Amino acid sequence: QVRQDASCFLRLCRHLGCAPNIWALHEWSNWLTPVGRAGRGGRRYDTAFYLCCLEERPPHVSQDDQEVTAVLWSSPPEAIERFKSQEIWFPPPQFYEFCRLCNFSSLGELQKFSSARALEGCERWMPVMLSAADGFIQLLPGDELYPEDPDYTGEKKITLSTDKKVEDLMKEGGTFHRIVIKNINNLAVYVNIQAKYKHINPLMMKCDNSDYNSRL
Repeated sequence: QVRQDASCFLRLCRHLGCAPNIWALHEWSNWLTPVGRAGRGGRRYDTAFYLCCLEERPPHVSQDDQEVTAVLWSSPPEAIERFKSQEIWFPPPQFYEFCRLCNFSSLGELQKFSSARALEGCERWMPVMLSAADGFIQLLPGDELYPEDPDYTGEKKITLSTDKKVEDLMKEGGTFHRIVIKNINNLAVYVNIQAKYKHINPLMMKCDNSDYNSRL
């Protein structure tokens, strides 16, 4: 019933005498699907990521087999290792955020940082795709190649492409905030700008490197 009528969720809470602890959620980031990467029917997503730190793993979790088809509890480094081995796959925003979570050596440290930082809000990012000779680069706000006036709707039908290789573009550049995509399971994050809203930059991690010490 809740799936068919969202208003039934409130009745469910009243019936069970409980309510979701929304105050345990901390706003973390906001990503907009890039133009040209829309899904079926041109659908794009304005996705907000929230963090919630739990003292212990929930005893039971079920999926709806529609929006969520499987559940996996994993640390950020473990998730990245599974991604590298092609055991699982996640889009570039999730890879970026897992690299960001690898900064934290404990759950308590992450809880303290995320709860304080959430008060600052966050900036919505729309990656802009740059097609290179041997891969793609998702440019993010602050990168020297990010457009001054991004095409948020796709109406301008602007495409960024170059005959240069990714390595050459990296050698020529100096101000980075980008995700380099060699293939769907070979990503690398490069960022050397100051994070806004008291956030923290991700570890600059490549899929052929396991240099992190997170114990989350």
